[in-house]
Amino acid sequence: MEQILSYFTFDIIELIGILLFVFLFLIQLFYYFNYYRGPYSYVKNPDSGEELPDQPKPKVSVIIVSENEVDSLTENLPAILNQDYPDFEVIVVNNGSTDESDVLLTSLELNHPNLYHTYLPYSNDKMLSRYKLALTLGVKASKGDILLFTQPYCKPVSGKWISTLVKDFSENKEVVLGYSFYQKTNRFYNRMARFDNHIFSMQYLSRAIKGYPYVGTLRNIAFRKHLFFDNKGFASNLHLETAEEILINEMITKNNTTVSLSQDSFIETGMQEFSLWKQIKRSYSLSKTYLRDKAPVIFGIESFSRSIFYLLFIGLTAYSAVFQHWALLGITVFFFLLRLCIQYVVLTKSAKYFNSGKFIFSLPLLDFLEPYYNIRFKTRYHGLTKVIK
Repeated sequence: MEQILSYFTFDIIELIGILLFVFLFLIQLFYYFNYYRGPYSYVKNPDSGEELPDQPKPKVSVIIVSENEVDSLTENLPAILNQDYPDFEVIVVNNGSTDESDVLLTSLELNHPNLYHTYLPYSNDKMLSRYKLALTLGVKASKGDILLFTQPYCKPVSGKWISTLVKDFSENKEVVLGYSFYQKTNRFYNRMARFDNHIFSMQYLSRAIKGYPYVGTLRNIAFRKHLFFDNKGFASNLHLETAEEILINEMITKNNTTVSLSQDSFIETGMQEFSLWKQIKRSYSLSKTYLRDKAPVIFGIESFSRSIFYLLFIGLTAYSAVFQHWALLGITVFFFLLRLCIQYVVLTKSAKYFNSGKFIFSLPLLDFLEPYYNIRFKTRYHGLTKVIK
């Protein structure tokens, strides 16, 4: 018995290492049970009201800004134009495209009277943020009470996309945050992007469910038109290069925002090129410093604690092997595997429902790399937030 107990004798450095490792483990559990499990749990026990069938359907304006995306528009626009909803229009702002986008849109208008497109000429003026101008142009051209935004490389997975999002509007709820998943390919960056998007989506959706919305994505979001003008559009952030997330952050509140997590409301985002993921990550990296919320800091703590957890696991494992401290090794491996099992259970269920894919064998690697990818994007674009497009 004494010999067994002798294995569990630790010096002060080893004891500090164990206690820190367990503390980081508990932090990780808090985030998984309090945030990353939230949206899937909400799906199983939704808090939203039922649709009232006798109520008139408000007119919806779907707004898309496109620049040299003729192939994406050819593939995805029909799924939007053929939505099962009684009163909607689709506005495509052709943002200085030099491809055949204008020809495609003109031809589609012949068979789809609810499609309207306009052209914003290309400009080299660096003091002009053309994307924000194009969005504003689309909003001003819209006739709907509800604005629904997506991107040319995005496609609704259901013909009930519009109706599913609209039914979550009410007298008090004027913003509906939707969800977008990345299309699966066999490239490693795509697997990394799908995992990163899933984590980020669970973060902003869970915060909204808890009553603390802080951001959304223009790939799938709807809000009442007056909010854009009440907020004076992009007037408060004209000096910033990218401000879509900031605009959303300024409009949403605890009382006016809800989420739509029915699979009919999902958007599939084509992710064939690494450059698109870089563009999406860049936009959020440039914007999050200006968000009126502590969420980036809250989830930054999770990311930091996760990095230290992995590094400490590697360090304790190596130390235990070198000095043959098997009790220390056993404790370290136990808490690592326990976290991994909890992570598998939580993420497997939610990733399946939210079409993020399977991360059975790659989960530890993706989980380890994800914070470093985010640090890379953050440091790479640090200091560029006030450069106009």
